Amino acid sequence: MVAPQYGASHVILNSPMSRILQYIQLTLIWIGAVCAMAGCARPTAPVPVVVLEATEIHYGMGQDAQRLLVRLTEDGKIEWDEWKAFPASERHTGSVSANVVSEVQHALNTVDQSLFRSQLGPYYVYIDTADELQVLMKTKTGPVEFRLINPWSRGMPQEPMPTDVRIVFCEIDTLYAKNANHAVDETCKTSDPPR
Repeated sequence: MVAPQYGASHVILNSPMSRILQYIQLTLIWIGAVCAMAGCARPTAPVPVVVLEATEIHYGMGQDAQRLLVRLTEDGKIEWDEWKAFPASERHTGSVSANVVSEVQHALNTVDQSLFRSQLGPYYVYIDTADELQVLMKTKTGPVEFRLINPWSRGMPQEPMPTDVRIVFCEIDTLYAKNANHAVDETCKTSDPPR
């Protein structure tokens, strides 16, 4: 009796090594299929670090509204919302030079961060309304978050704004004004520049 002749492919398919390779291949196919169905995360570009962000909340006359006043990231991207039919707003995006980002970051790094408690102000008294700026700023010692109450000079003065607080407020207001084509607040028009 003659032993059956098996081809090389039969030997490879039945060898212990080929079974391991088949197992690995089937496992990878299964993982790929599960990942495709589940929408596994794909590599994305790193999110730029926020240098300065301020959200305005306007309270008054039974109608409260919120908008992004300004967000500046390290890559020079700047975003802001403009009121449309109040309380609706529309998002805008632009860019500033690396020099502007550097100047803003320098200003934020030089202020006395111990002044920035959770809530500052109110600096002005408004009639039947109030404004709150929720601020996040990146500093050399880490992120600092605080709220400014009634920082715009459209009301009667209540208490003076400390110089370092004014510097941060004016960075915010100036960034918004330049990009949204609005006038800079009177607080920021004094002879000594915010930077």
